[in-house]
Amino acid sequence: MKIALIVLAAGLSQRFRQQGGEHKLLADLEGKPVLQRTLDQAAASGLDLFVVTRPDALAIQAICTRATVVLCDSGGLGESIAAGVNASRDYDGWLIALGDMPFVTPESYRAISAALVDSPIVRPVIEGKPGHPVGFQNHFYPMLSTLQGDAGPQAIVRSQAVRVPLHDRGCLCDIDFPADLQLMKEFS
Repeated sequence: MKIALIVLAAGLSQRFRQQGGEHKLLADLEGKPVLQRTLDQAAASGLDLFVVTRPDALAIQAICTRATVVLCDSGGLGESIAAGVNASRDYDGWLIALGDMPFVTPESYRAISAALVDSPIVRPVIEGKPGHPVGFQNHFYPMLSTLQGDAGPQAIVRSQAVRVPLHDRGCLCDIDFPADLQLMKEFS
């Protein structure tokens, strides 16, 4: 199966900016921007990498040297997913990943991708908690390609996803506030 790894990086980072002043994906995490760390891990998976970001997010676009950049003036998560899926419509499936999750390992991306061979929707589960990325077979293209606003595919993921047990705590750790950077430094 040919799987596209779509990293969502089109959010406005409002909560982080309210407390820290900069975009969370550009925030420094041990000498590199958060998004760079995420993309390094994603690229090491060997999957074809796509990054959905805003047309005016030039600093984010500059980080995406090893990815196909998909521009989307996103009104929310749903629109970002739709843009990424539409840009990679010829793939057999997609992993939907978040740009603010810098510690998901390449092995976890590969494990979720491999699970798509046998299951139409897959999601990692770490110590009983659902994580990211979430994988979809191309059967779900009509639904994913038309998502709008901030409505993502959560309901169908909750009801139909096959849970893939992993030990990668990076699948649970995202950065929403400046204080999360300190916790992440302890994590790494």
